[in-house]
Amino acid sequence: MTVRISLPSVHMAGSNACYPAHFELGRHGLALFLAPDSELPVLDINASIEQLDTFVQSLQAALTSLRTSF
Repeated sequence: MTVRISLPSVHMAGSNACYPAHFELGRHGLALFLAPDSELPVLDINASIEQLDTFVQSLQAALTSLRTSF
């Protein structure tokens, strides 16, 4: 099973273009695609579910920290 997660506009360094990117989350880990019809990701993170869970918890903690700093 693979889950697709749409992202807001994504900008890549060295380009003025913005992309309708998305993540795909699955058994392999997490992959970033720059277009809905992209066949290959521009970023592929091989990780276990546990490693991805730790990553998401760290991201949530960082977002919470940012919210409280404003």
